[in-house]
Formats: sequence, C-alpha cells, structure tokens
Amino acid sequence: MDLYIKKAILHAFDPGQPEITFSENLMELTPVMLDYVTKKVEKIYSDDAKRGVLTEENHFLSLVTDDFIASTIAVANFWREEFILSEKQKQNDLLFVAYELETQPHFAFIRLSLRDSFSHDFDTATGQIKIRKTESSLPGAGSAADEAIAINRNTFSYHLLEKRIKYNGKKYNYFSENLLAEKPEISVNKAIKTIKKTAESVAKSFDDDDFAFSQKVQNAVFHAVEKQENLNPEALADQLFADNLTARLAFKDQVKEEIPDKIRFEQMPMEKIEKKLSNQKLSLSNGIEMIVPQSLYEDAETVEFIQNDDGTYSIIIKNIEEIKNKW
Repeated sequence: MDLYIKKAILHAFDPGQPEITFSENLMELTPVMLDYVTKKVEKIYSDDAKRGVLTEENHFLSLVTDDFIASTIAVANFWREEFILSEKQKQNDLLFVAYELETQPHFAFIRLSLRDSFSHDFDTATGQIKIRKTESSLPGAGSAADEAIAINRNTFSYHLLEKRIKYNGKKYNYFSENLLAEKPEISVNKAIKTIKKTAESVAKSFDDDDFAFSQKVQNAVFHAVEKQENLNPEALADQLFADNLTARLAFKDQVKEEIPDKIRFEQMPMEKIEKKLSNQKLSLSNGIEMIVPQSLYEDAETVEFIQNDDGTYSIIIKNIEEIKNKW
C-alpha cells in the first residue's frame, strides 16, 4: 500500500467532561509515532470496511476543508453530538490523519477506545519488580480501530469501519445513518458470508446442501478473489445452480436484498481475503479433520471424494511421499 502520512493530530473525549479536549498543535511524527499512525490508517482498508461515495452536498464532507486542524475540531464536535447518546461510553482518543494514498489526498478519523494495561516497575528500595496497572492506555499499533473513516478528498469515496451504539434499548449504526446520512455498500467480508449462507439455504430447499455444495461455494468465491474480479452474485448463481433455474432465480432474488450490486475489490487486502479462502477445512463425523488447499481440492490425482451407495462418503488421498506428525 503506497501510503504517505503528511500530518496527524490527537484529541481526547471523556464522557465525564462537557467538551472534547483539543490539541492545539500537530502530532510530532517521530519514527515510532509515524509507524503507529501508518498502521492505524492501513487497518481501515480491511475486508470489514463498508464503502461508498459521498455527494458534494454531504454535511460530513463539508466539514473537511483545507484547514486540517479546524476540520478535525469540526468533525470531532459533530461526532460527539451523536456518540454521547450511547448508553455505554468510555474514554476515547480521536486520531485525525491527512495522508496520500496512491498520490490521492485523504482524510481519516479514527476512534481509539482507551483501556487498562499493565507494566512493571523496579522498586529500588525493596529490590522488587512490581506489576503496575496503567489506566487510559491506547490500543497497540497492530489492533484494528474501534471505529474509523477514510475519505478520498478528490473522489469523495470512503472506507468506513463502524460499531453500533445502544440508545433507548435499540442499536443503531449511528455513523453511517446519522453522521454520513448514507447507506454504504456491504463489506466484502459480510458479502462473502451472505453469499455462503444464502447459497446453502437455497440448496437445502432443493435437498442439495451436502458438504460438496459448501465446498463448491467456497471454491467459486475463492476463484473470483484470486482473479481479483468483482464479486458478482449473478455470475455466482450461474455457477452454483447451473442445472436448476428455479434455484438460480431464488438465489439471485434473496442475495439482491443485501447485495444489490457487484462487490468491488479496489483498495482491499486481497492477500488476506485470499488466504482466508485458500483452504477447504473439513470436519468428518468420525472426528477426523482435514485441510485441503484449493489448488489440490480440484485435482483428482491428489484427493478424491466418493459417495458410497449407502450414503456415506470415502476420501482417497493419493501419491503421498511423506507424512509428518505435527504436535
């Protein structure tokens, strides 16, 4: 990911205080802090991110101007108006970043929920090493943000990681619904889960929901990801239900409720997504578990799945040169 951090600033939200505590100056981007900020921004571009494009008239977008510090204050205050309605509030640091991604200017808002941590101190008087609890610590660099949005300032496209808040006993996607006033696309991760669940449900209604079909679904999605094509429910329906028009139409209708359009793979961690799908993980009724790489799953010279006359299955693993016991 070609990412260049230009500036960053950190503000503090405390639910016990009437206002956000604002920094007056930009963060000093030492090598350690630059690494921290970069990793936090990179985490926004995950397969859990919802995506969309803001209109030029969007109120949230209008708060982001060329005056970086003023923009961060405006966005933070706007965010606070909605977040304080949450029934459970904690201290949060609000990290704002101006950066370039593939030479395009971007603006990011990252909410970091503070938490307790533990460290050790050496007591010179007693010669003891003591464990000390530290309150209000920032999460580690490698952890995902609690909530974040990254906006391309040229195209107005965005990546959003959001968490629902509870208000009056109900949960709301307050960030997309109230702050952005937009309905973003479903995330790639949720889209894959929706396709799997819907395909298996439709197959079950036609008594075709055995393990082989589940493998077929994973295989079809894996190849779409491997080729870095769009995840197209229409094309998947043709692959999965090629011989059953009724099932094919049922799948398309049901999936369209959550995935009305093709799912794009732009600026997605494709290696991570591909890795998730790269192995078929099988759990057998006799307690045996198997992991079969996708590259070998379709190779009849390596592994063969046979359905016996009595309805049971046999699995033949071929041409094994060596077996290792890994425990």
